[in-house]
Amino acid sequence: MIAVKNKGGRPTLEDVPRRNEHLLEVATDNFIRLGYNATTLDRIATEAGVAKRTIYARYPDKLALFVVVLRRLSVRNFFEDLSRDDGLPLREGLRLRARVMMDRALTDYDLAVARLFMVELAHFPDLGKSIWKAVEDEHGASMTEYFRSHQRRQNIRPLDLNLLSELFLFNIYAFTNRVALHQRDKPTEEEINAYIDNMVDIMMQGIER
Repeated sequence: MIAVKNKGGRPTLEDVPRRNEHLLEVATDNFIRLGYNATTLDRIATEAGVAKRTIYARYPDKLALFVVVLRRLSVRNFFEDLSRDDGLPLREGLRLRARVMMDRALTDYDLAVARLFMVELAHFPDLGKSIWKAVEDEHGASMTEYFRSHQRRQNIRPLDLNLLSELFLFNIYAFTNRVALHQRDKPTEEEINAYIDNMVDIMMQGIER
C-alpha cells in the first residue's frame, strides 16, 4: 500500500503521538535550560513549530505541561540490568553499580535535570514527593533485587533490603546532587573512585555476614 501524505490541516492519527513527543522534547529542553518561571508557552510553541492552541488542547496550562515533563524525566529507566546477579563478590558488585550510577548522573544533561528537580520542586512540594517516590521506586527496585540475590546466598545478614537500597541510592545521589546544585567542576576520576570505595567499605561493615 502506498502511504498518502497529509497535505496540511489536521494531523493523521499516526502523526499525533509523534507531534506530541516532539512538543514534550522541546518543552523539556526549555524547562531544563531556563527553569519553570522563564519558560513560556509562546516560546515552546514557536520552537516546536505548533500553534499555542495546540498546546492548550493537550495541557490546560504551563504547570500541567511541566508536571508531565517532570514525570517523564523521573521514569527514565537506565538501571534495569543492575538487579541481575553478575557473579561478582558483593563488594565488587556494589562498586560496579555505584560507578554506573555515578557515570550516568554526572553527564551534563543529567546534572541539568538534577538542578531542575532540586530548584523547581521546592516550589511544588506535593509534586516533588510523588516524583521522588517514583524515582526511588524505579531505581530502588533494581538494587533491592540485587541485594536479595546476595541475601539468598547468605552474603548479607538479615536486613530491611528496601531500606538498604534507599541508603545506597541516597549516598550516590548525595554526591552527584552536590555537584549539580553548586555547579562546581566535575569531580576527577580519583575523587569519584575514592568516594565509591569509602562508601562501599562503610556499607559492607554494616551488612556483611
